[in-house]
Amino acid sequence: MASYKRRILAWTAAATSLVLLLAGCGSSSGAVAGSQPRDGGTLIIGQYQEVTQFDPNRQYSWETWRIDRNIYETLVDEDLSSPTGVPKIVPRLATSWTVSPDATTYTFQLRKGVKFSDGTPFDAQAVQFNVRRFTDPAFEYYDKVSASTMSLVYGDLASFKVLDDYTVQYTFKHPFLDFLHQIPNSGNAASGIFSPEALKKYGQDGLADHPVGTGPFTFAERVRGDHTTLVRNQDYWGARPHLDKVIFKPIGDDQSRVAALQTGAVDLISRVPPDSVSTLEKGGYSMPENKGVPQIIYYSYNFANPFLRDKRVRQAIIEAVDRKQLAATIYKGYAEAATSIVNQGNEAYDPSAVDYPYDPAAAKKLLTDAGYQPGQVKFTILSDTTGQPTAEYLQQSLQAIGIDASVQSFEWITYGTRTANLKPEDGLYLGEWGYVAANWVQIAHKYSVVAHDGDKYSDTSAATVQAITTAAGNSDPAKSTELWQAAAQAWAKDATIFPLLSFNRYYAVSPRVGGFVWPQQDHYDLSKVWVAN
Repeated sequence: MASYKRRILAWTAAATSLVLLLAGCGSSSGAVAGSQPRDGGTLIIGQYQEVTQFDPNRQYSWETWRIDRNIYETLVDEDLSSPTGVPKIVPRLATSWTVSPDATTYTFQLRKGVKFSDGTPFDAQAVQFNVRRFTDPAFEYYDKVSASTMSLVYGDLASFKVLDDYTVQYTFKHPFLDFLHQIPNSGNAASGIFSPEALKKYGQDGLADHPVGTGPFTFAERVRGDHTTLVRNQDYWGARPHLDKVIFKPIGDDQSRVAALQTGAVDLISRVPPDSVSTLEKGGYSMPENKGVPQIIYYSYNFANPFLRDKRVRQAIIEAVDRKQLAATIYKGYAEAATSIVNQGNEAYDPSAVDYPYDPAAAKKLLTDAGYQPGQVKFTILSDTTGQPTAEYLQQSLQAIGIDASVQSFEWITYGTRTANLKPEDGLYLGEWGYVAANWVQIAHKYSVVAHDGDKYSDTSAATVQAITTAAGNSDPAKSTELWQAAAQAWAKDATIFPLLSFNRYYAVSPRVGGFVWPQQDHYDLSKVWVAN
C-alpha cells in the first residue's frame, strides 16, 4: 500500500503541473517486464470512467464488467488469449454442455469442487438461485431491477431446471443460437454467478458493496471516485493468477489519465486520447492495434423530439457527417469509420455494408423537402465528457446543412441518468456498445428503437422487424451470418440508428507489464498478466 500511495502522489504532482507533464512526454517508467511471467506485485489500471456497481445483474458499462468478471465467473467463458478472431467459447463453471438441434435447450454439466470466496458451495442450486432472482416473480429474492437488466439475454427463457446437483438446463421459447456467446459477453446483463448466501446476508442493494463470486480475484474495497481493489483469491479452483492485487482507478480527464501512466502511477489505461498515441509509443509504451473489436460508437435518436420523427431529417443527419474524416482528424486515424451498426468484430460484419453515404448537398435537399428552412431544426446532442470532441464534430457538420445543434456533456454516471430521462429538446445521444454475437443487431434495435417506439417513424420498419424476427428465429448456424446481415441492411434503411466509428487503438500499457492481450472483445483477461518488480 505504501508503494501504491507513493505512485499516486507522483501522479498527482505531475497532473497538476502542465510543465512537468510536457517535460515527461516520451519518457517511460519502470522496468521492462520481459517475456517470462513472474508472480506477485500490483497492477494499477486507469479507467476512463467511474464504474457503476459490482452486482452482475444490475451493473452496466464495459469498464464495470472489466472489474466484475474477475470476481464473478460465468458457466462458459471466452478464450481471450489471441488478439484476432472471434473468441472461442471455453468451459468455466460448466465443464461441458449440449445444445438441442433446434437451439432452444442448453444443458450444462457444472464443475465440481468449486466454492464461492465466502466458502459456500457452487452447485446447481446456486445457479438456480441466480436465475430465479431475475426470472421468477414468486421467488423470495426476486429483483425487479435485475429482471429488467437481464431481460436482454433471458427475456425469452421458457424454463430453467435443476436436473441433478451438478446439471442445469435452460430452455428458451425460440431458437437462441447466440446464447453461449451472450453468457460471458455482456457489458450489460452479465451472467456472472454470485453467492446466494451473500445476497441473503447483504440484501439486493448490498451485494454490489459486498460482491462474492468464484473468480480468480476477490473484492477488497471500493472508494467511490478514487479506486477499487481486488486481491488474488487464495482458494481459487483454477490456475493461480500471477498478480497479488489489481487496483482500478477512474480517471475521467484524458490528459490526467495519460500523465498517470507516464509518471508510473498506473500501469495501463483505457480509451487513450488520439493526440497521445504517438507520444506514448515513442516513450516505449505498448499501444496494441486491433481492427476487429466489437465495440462501436454510435448515436441513437430521441423519437420524442418532433423533428426526429421525420425520416428525412434523420437521414439528412447521417448524410451530413463525414465519418471517414472524423476518424482521420478527430481520432488521428486511430479509429475506423462505421457505416453499419454491425461492428467490425461481430460474426456478421460486412465491410461493404453502407447505410447512407456522406452527401451534404443531398442532406440539405432532404431538409428542404421536409419543409424546413436553415436553422429551423433544433435539438441537443448529449454525450459523456470523453465523447465531447465527437459531439462537437457532429455539431459543426449539422450546422453546415442548416441544423442548429447544441452539445451537452456529462461525466459517465450523470450521463447515464440524463439519457434515461430524455427531454423533448434532446435529439441525439451517444452510445458505446457492441457484441461479437450476431444477434447484436436485435439487441441494438430493441434498445435504441423499439424501447422508444421508433419503429412508428419509418415507412420501412415493417421489413426491418420481419428481417430481425427471421434471423432471431433461425436455428441453422450456417444461415446465421447471412440472415443477420440482411437484417442489419434492412434496418439501415430506416435511419433510426447512426453508427459512427470503432477504435483501433484503445489501451496503453507500461513496459513493466507483461502478458496483456487486447482480444477481439470489449474486455480482457487479467489472470495471465504480470508486472516487473
